[in-house]
Amino acid sequence: MSAALEFLYRVLALLVLALAIRVVVDVWLEIPYSILLILIGVGISILPIDVGLWLSHDVIMSLVLPLILFNGAIELNRRVLRENIVVPLVLVVVGIPLAVALLGAATAAVFGLPVLIALLLAGIVVPTDPVAVLSLFEEIDAPERLSVIIDSESLFNDGVAVVIVNVLLVLVAERPTPTGGSEIATTVVIDLIVVGVGGFLIGAVLGYTATQFIRRVPERMAILLSTVLVAYGSYVLATSVVGVSGILATVGAGLFIETTASEGIEIDPDILEFVRDTWEGGAFLISTLVYVLIGAQVPIDSLVRRLEFILVAAVLVLLVRAVVVYSLVGTMNAIATTKTPGSYQHMLVWGGLHTVVPIALTLGLPAGLPRREFIQAVVFGVAITGALVQGLLMPTVLRVTGIRERASRVGALDKTK
Repeated sequence: MSAALEFLYRVLALLVLALAIRVVVDVWLEIPYSILLILIGVGISILPIDVGLWLSHDVIMSLVLPLILFNGAIELNRRVLRENIVVPLVLVVVGIPLAVALLGAATAAVFGLPVLIALLLAGIVVPTDPVAVLSLFEEIDAPERLSVIIDSESLFNDGVAVVIVNVLLVLVAERPTPTGGSEIATTVVIDLIVVGVGGFLIGAVLGYTATQFIRRVPERMAILLSTVLVAYGSYVLATSVVGVSGILATVGAGLFIETTASEGIEIDPDILEFVRDTWEGGAFLISTLVYVLIGAQVPIDSLVRRLEFILVAAVLVLLVRAVVVYSLVGTMNAIATTKTPGSYQHMLVWGGLHTVVPIALTLGLPAGLPRREFIQAVVFGVAITGALVQGLLMPTVLRVTGIRERASRVGALDKTK
């Protein structure tokens, strides 16, 4: 069998497994699809079964993330996002650095890590992945405002966390002696402004330019190709040419390219729907493979040896997430006219799973980094623990918070109209 055929065989085998899981979830189980994929992957790792396919830092960051992030950005309801942009922005711009500082201090104290290594671990593990939560939201027709807040926070925090991690990696490599907190903070802030905002602006300009182009070439394959070029081109331009955040460039491109019918877009709505459906299908297929492979790449032996550290880290991550969300959203509620309900805050905390981006970042750690194996074990462990506990209990939390019940009432009301 040729290498190409063997690769195709292995991909098809994983997709057959994913299809079986999808059918089981839809018919019998009330478990998020992505969570079950990760757990099946962990089972593959435990057995162990060699799937012959491996994720790497470059594959996730350069191929997988632009697809998933661009799709997430074009699916957002822009009107709802504009009305609620303050909450996700505060949770990202203030919340991510605050979470890194709190979690870094906690892990340094509890695990005895050097300050920079503790901050690096915190920066790697804090980005959230809302896929499991949003898949359940779609099933129960949860409030769109809640979905947009969770999804947009995740889109932005991935890019911000990557900038912070890159800054900390440079500091670890260049500063063997302890670095002051004010110096770390200053470096991070400068890089967030230059690298983060610079990347987003590049993507926004490309997205806006692409919109002007597709208005004049209203042919569906040309529009689809334009979106692919913008999604990946913005990433490549920002990362390789300009040296700013490619992730935030892709997010900016997705937010500023228009793929929904509106008054100023004179394109057949069916064509735009075809483009969105194509992106959604591609993101679904890629994320399906990625979630299985994340589970299959779990270093089981390393996790077992450090199980007590992983459990403590998982609790610390959840506690820090709770402190950040409740304190910042509570402050915003005190001064804003439109409040964010407590049930939304609970879902922001409980739905803060840490999978794709943290795994990508930990896979990309340089070989000579101090405590590298410990960081990798903790990050993988937190991802799996979150999938087991938070993911499996997600339907229960939706019921306890009343979100499922309210969604059911709204759905019943819509049917009577």
